Amino acid sequence: MKVLVATGSKYGSTREVGAVVAEELTSLGFDVDVAEAFEVGGVHFYDAIIVGSAVYGGLWRRDASGLVRENAEELRHRDVWLFSVGMATVKQPHQEFNEAKELTSLIAAREHRTFDGALDYEKLNAGEKAIIRALNPPQGDFRDFAEIRDWAHGVATELRTVAAL
Repeated sequence: MKVLVATGSKYGSTREVGAVVAEELTSLGFDVDVAEAFEVGGVHFYDAIIVGSAVYGGLWRRDASGLVRENAEELRHRDVWLFSVGMATVKQPHQEFNEAKELTSLIAAREHRTFDGALDYEKLNAGEKAIIRALNPPQGDFRDFAEIRDWAHGVATELRTVAAL
């Protein structure tokens, strides 16, 4: 079974999560391609697609959301999982919008999962630093790679079930 893991990542945290998902699927016998969301020319070559994005203010990165929106018709006919990577503690007051929920519904994805991300103040630009200073979130790497591997293992289990049908 051919699987695509595509990510939209600004500073690399989401890209690393995608790589761990791909490694887990590969170790379980799947043929996996890993790509940046903006590099994906089409999804028609794949039996299953996993798309992940960094989240800022409830929004996915444009390359990842664009991949989903531009391929929505094809994705509705494939097994698709979505994941978001962000800082749960950086949610802004009254932030209701969650683009991942909209995208999940748009393509009838099997699941959307949110993982905590990493915040490295030194990588941020001046505008981002100003926002972060105002919000004062904890800094560091909060990704739980055991949780990410477990999720990928669950995806693999579902893919095997689907393939057996």
